Amino acid sequence: MRAQKARIHFSKIKDNELVSYAQKIVLKMTNNPNFTTPHPELSRIQEAITLYSTALIKSKDGSKEDTANKVATRLVLENLLSTLGGYVNQTSANDLIKLDSSGFKVSKTPSVIGILDAPTLNVYYGKNPGEMIIEIGFVPNSSEYLLLFTPSPAPADDAEYYTKLFSKTKGTISNLTSGIKYIFKATATSSEANKMGTYNFSNPVEKFVP
Repeated sequence: MRAQKARIHFSKIKDNELVSYAQKIVLKMTNNPNFTTPHPELSRIQEAITLYSTALIKSKDGSKEDTANKVATRLVLENLLSTLGGYVNQTSANDLIKLDSSGFKVSKTPSVIGILDAPTLNVYYGKNPGEMIIEIGFVPNSSEYLLLFTPSPAPADDAEYYTKLFSKTKGTISNLTSGIKYIFKATATSSEANKMGTYNFSNPVEKFVP
């Protein structure tokens, strides 16, 4: 499982929020026994906060140059915080208590999706001979949908089916042999299911192909 880290990208943080967030980091890391030699020094971070805060206030009713200065001072602050976050990640060695003490936001633990529920499956006639419309029921957290199909009777081994992967819940398959019955079944995929090769399939649907 991927280890949690201090987040070192700040582009999604609003201008006003970045000031308070950066100040919180400085306060929490000052005299913090978990981080005795911060790099860059906290005084540099504090200086960048002050310059950015001043530029931010001036840009609200200021000129284009004032806005450009705000952008430039924000970038300086972001770069310093990113470097400091790298120091925090290296020093904390994945210790979540130490990470939390830094004031940085911490990345979330990735959730394990696992084997997904079986979807529903409906199969309809297409407009052309040998064509069928596939509708697979939506399954939350699915990355894609896998359709298995074969002329009837169905083989015992799934590996003997024809397959088609769908990025959406609705699609079309063509070039089927007209005049015979086919068996269709579908499953929702996830990275875990793909690694294990284990899936929950829909109830099979048997259809005559015109």
